[in-house]
Amino acid sequence: MEKLLLTGFGPFGSHSTNVSGDAARELEGLEVDGFQVVTRVLPVQFEEAVAELEAALAEEQPAAVLATGIHAGDDGFRVELSARNLRDYELPDAAGQTVRGAPVAAGAPPMGYGRLPVAALKAALEEAGFEASLSEDAGAYLCNAIFFWLCQQDVPAGFVHLPAATEPGEASRGLQAVLGAVGARLAAQRVEATA
Repeated sequence: MEKLLLTGFGPFGSHSTNVSGDAARELEGLEVDGFQVVTRVLPVQFEEAVAELEAALAEEQPAAVLATGIHAGDDGFRVELSARNLRDYELPDAAGQTVRGAPVAAGAPPMGYGRLPVAALKAALEEAGFEASLSEDAGAYLCNAIFFWLCQQDVPAGFVHLPAATEPGEASRGLQAVLGAVGARLAAQRVEATA
């Protein structure tokens, strides 16, 4: 069975828990449209997170990747359209490091763009009863950096920000709807390719 890789983040800063990581753990093994969901909880430290992603991509060979993180707002889920080639954060990461004005990948374009069907992901969240929006600003912290890194890989990838205050059960329900939309689109593309 082909796989979908879902990632969330672990604790950092004042966040002793991270609902994106908690929700990812809950969805391990979920099956959607003939795809099995495999999950990873990434450390909030760029080099360590990239190393875990590289290992997961090599091990799982996923058909697509959905990365998730948290945002501080109360305006629902944010489906990110793009990421900047920028790491610029005063808030220390999980290793106590700060980064100012550094690229995610030297020599790469200034912007990276996700390759999942963002309108369908937003619609799936809304149909499941969640407030959702399309966002053009993934910030400059680890969420943005990891999304940009994923945009440079061969696998289709996207990023969804969850409100930090979301209960884990609600977060996993929302992400299940998103994964369903991803699986449905990939399944449809395979049918079209063989028609």
